[in-house]
Amino acid sequence: MKLRLVRLVLVLLIAVAVHYERANSKAVPATPAMPAASKAAADTSDAKPYPFSTSVVSGLALGDQDHMVKFIQNGYQIKLASQAEADTFKQNPGVYLAKIADAYKTAKPCPFTVCPVMGDALDADSYSFVYEGRQFKFCCDGCMDDFEKDPAKFVKMWDDAEKATQTAKQ
Repeated sequence: MKLRLVRLVLVLLIAVAVHYERANSKAVPATPAMPAASKAAADTSDAKPYPFSTSVVSGLALGDQDHMVKFIQNGYQIKLASQAEADTFKQNPGVYLAKIADAYKTAKPCPFTVCPVMGDALDADSYSFVYEGRQFKFCCDGCMDDFEKDPAKFVKMWDDAEKATQTAKQ
């Protein structure tokens, strides 16, 4: 009877430890490259989108979406060019997370008054994120898919809207 009780306690402790580990390991994936389904899942969370077109670790262009390592940490989506960069990030995440948080704090405000995809009015509850030093707003997170397909198109729209706003103020 005592042996059964000891086994039960050990099983429960292991189950709690495994649950705790899984709940607290949203950081760098253990595999060299995340499968496509996992990458998509990482992008659909409530985390703030990654604010750069380059790696926060190396500064190099991210390149091919299929070979990127993507994960969520501290409420931010992280995108890195390789598993080696993910390992470097994992060694000192505070440095890199501070750079990402700073990008959100110092971004230029969004000049759009309507969603550039759907044309719906934007307000304080609109989906908002930062990319390359610019705050973007969309009516919903679904419009983010269009942005991710062609960010350069939306950067140009943002720059044109900013120029129009500056011209109107003069």
